[in-house]
Amino acid sequence: MEEELVEALQALVGMRERPVLCFCGEIDQITVHSVRSIALQLREFETLSVLLDSPGGDIEDAYRIVLALRRYVKDIEVLVPRWAKSAATFFCLSANAVYMGQYGELGPLDPQRLTLRGSAIPVSALESFNALEQLLSYSLDSLDGIVKRLLSNAPLDIPYALEHAHPLFAAVVSPLYSQVDPHELGEAGRSLAISQEYAMRVMKRWGYSEMGDDERWRIAWRLTWDYPTHGFVIDLDEAKQIGLHAERLDEESDMLCHTILDKLATPIHIEFPFPQDIQIDQGEQDEHHDRPKGEDIVERSPDGQQNTF
Repeated sequence: MEEELVEALQALVGMRERPVLCFCGEIDQITVHSVRSIALQLREFETLSVLLDSPGGDIEDAYRIVLALRRYVKDIEVLVPRWAKSAATFFCLSANAVYMGQYGELGPLDPQRLTLRGSAIPVSALESFNALEQLLSYSLDSLDGIVKRLLSNAPLDIPYALEHAHPLFAAVVSPLYSQVDPHELGEAGRSLAISQEYAMRVMKRWGYSEMGDDERWRIAWRLTWDYPTHGFVIDLDEAKQIGLHAERLDEESDMLCHTILDKLATPIHIEFPFPQDIQIDQGEQDEHHDRPKGEDIVERSPDGQQNTF
């Protein structure tokens, strides 16, 4: 690693006074395996700082990562200098504190899924429900317009006007409702319920254990159901308004995080401080004097590439 990267990592460890786990990229099964391979090294530490830079990924894999780290670590803070979207936002819900940089942002938890119609481009599970909501609104507006037109052109009472409006109303909206796929709607609802349930679980077990069930439910519901797009920017002010444990990351730590992310060549790296009670003899110092604090683990991913953690 470049000298500047090593210095920035060591400086960040010193400022946070805890090990720093750098995680950048997608959250998937490969990253679950990577985190599990280094989690055991955290058993002598009770605190951890996670430098997180991720567009998200699979929420179940994010949950597995949370379980791996929480097996050993009691207190986790997350640093978000750039972005932690989707499943990475979910990871933040398990943290004791989240520190967001000047340009840091989180995102909604609505899962992305392939439609049953065979599209290769994933869409938000909310799209099915948004379409149904718009269809319902259009149907009510159509019925209201038909009834008002009948009442204005003939001396009819409302029940009689509704009876005569029904055939025309059905002719307008029935073709639209016939295109609603109940199986697709059910699958979308199920995936949204899974995201909300996982969010509730990690909040109750760790990051928001002091909060009541109703408040946790409100936060999980809002992150899962209330935002119009999956890429919606949740900045620090928005995060606080939701009720998340989010604070501004100090300027020096923010700059160090950007330096590390700009130069980090591997998706995951962990940097340790030397425990104060460990004595290193002169021979060990001579052997490792050129080595940065911490330990590199080299592992081959399933595609054959080497990853250094």
